[in-house]
Amino acid sequence: MEKDLFLREFYEKFYTDIYNKSGLSKLSFESTHRALESFDASELSSSAVILEIGAGKGEHFSYVKHDFCKYVMVDLFEEPEEHPGKNDPRVQWLQSDIVNAQIEPNSYDRIISTCVFHHLDSPYEVMQQISAALKPGGIFSLFLPSDPGVLSRIFRNLIVKRKANKLGFYKYDLMASFEHRNHYWGLKAMLKEVFSDWAISRRYYPFGIRSANMSLFSIWQIRKPE
Repeated sequence: MEKDLFLREFYEKFYTDIYNKSGLSKLSFESTHRALESFDASELSSSAVILEIGAGKGEHFSYVKHDFCKYVMVDLFEEPEEHPGKNDPRVQWLQSDIVNAQIEPNSYDRIISTCVFHHLDSPYEVMQQISAALKPGGIFSLFLPSDPGVLSRIFRNLIVKRKANKLGFYKYDLMASFEHRNHYWGLKAMLKEVFSDWAISRRYYPFGIRSANMSLFSIWQIRKPE
């Protein structure tokens, strides 16, 4: 089995139907995007420049409520034929690994990351890139799954994996082993180190309990010192 082809088939043929179409997996997916935007964005003006890493099919764009002048979407895959920001002249698509993307220092007012860091070969280095790329006072908005926490594993096995099987994708565990190569606790330690002198706000969902075993995901809003 060719690993890259296997993963591409999953994202092109099954990902949207598993997470975006219906049921609890869809509700969970939507809640992560809404939660990522539940912060005070009053300091972001119409001149704000936004970077989203791991943009997928551009799903998060529809949830962004604050104004901006430029929104750069970075993803490994080519730009989808249709996505929410496709016809917005402010949106730019960049097909690249985030590690190799040309990101200028102090050039972004906000950087958004959905489910990305569990997938990366070098998450610590990417965190350092983000630290350098944000302007003073800029915001790093991060959705961090609680995988492999207890509640996360229960949800995946009872809801997501069953739905994948129903759709004809029978190797969800193998896909997850390839894709979620980094765990929550390791990423948390890296985040606290790289952004040690930044203002960090964390919220855990769905119960508000600050525990990876008792949550599905956490939302981090990390602000760079002025």
